[in-house]
Amino acid sequence: MTSPLVSIILFAHAPFARFVPASLSSILGQSYARLEVLVLGDGSQEIQAAVETFKHDGRVRLCSQGNQPFLQAANDYMLSCGGRYIGTWNSDDLYNQDHVKLLVDVLEEHPESGGAFDNVEYFEDSSGASAGSDDDRSTPKLILSAEEGERLASSVISVQRIFADNIMTGPSSLIRKEAFLKVGGYDPAIYLNCDLHWFYRIGAYFPFRYVNYIGVRKRIHPANNTAVNPHYEFGVRELENIRDCYPDVFQRIGKTVFDKKLGRKYYRLGLYFEKTGDQGKAGEMYGKAMALRRFSLRYRWEYLRLTFLRQARMF
Repeated sequence: MTSPLVSIILFAHAPFARFVPASLSSILGQSYARLEVLVLGDGSQEIQAAVETFKHDGRVRLCSQGNQPFLQAANDYMLSCGGRYIGTWNSDDLYNQDHVKLLVDVLEEHPESGGAFDNVEYFEDSSGASAGSDDDRSTPKLILSAEEGERLASSVISVQRIFADNIMTGPSSLIRKEAFLKVGGYDPAIYLNCDLHWFYRIGAYFPFRYVNYIGVRKRIHPANNTAVNPHYEFGVRELENIRDCYPDVFQRIGKTVFDKKLGRKYYRLGLYFEKTGDQGKAGEMYGKAMALRRFSLRYRWEYLRLTFLRQARMF
């Protein structure tokens, strides 16, 4: 019986070109060999040079976003690719040998699942070097602890769990193409957190499965936006977009679960605005958090405290 084809769309931009060879090598070295790897670049010479040495491998194809927004180009390639399963991965990360195989195994075993994911280990790379050996490992920092991973292994993961805890990432997952065809791809209106936004929409209609394996080594470096830079406003916009534009997804997640997380996002954004000196916006965010979580003493206190301080300064 022929193994199903897996299509990996590897996101690659010029600032990350130095990481591409190590990342691509880790993908082509997977124990699961039936792959097509579409390196979706920005058309830069840096990415072309980084992929040049892999041209001999017929599984690799260099693609370009052209004049399209990057996420729209990714959606188009997901639609046209030949794989039964799709991965949208980052070219600054590294992929352990059995990552694809174990995800495919669980997806084949559970055809009702919309996707599967495994664990992620973070490692620091402040120098920008193309690390890939065991020499740079210290105590692993994982998305899921070893104990939690054992508890989740082989279980159905609901959209509520994915939504509440953000335990699933793009690089750690494979998505069934049927699920993509049902819910669509990335929403071009979402800049950061686009993977999570997509997973919430998929999870509203399909269950996920977790594989207890560290499949990805995620590189933390200065150019890694979501890991090192504040993105509180983007997190709020992501959830507001789900609420306002995808009412069925909002309903399936559940108002209580959804409002709890959005309230926390408003609160953290309020803290951020207050820290940066914008008390007007901070008060607005505290007010929104309080409106969603009326019985939260913390949110009420922050709103009343800041309101009092602002009024006191007027006299």
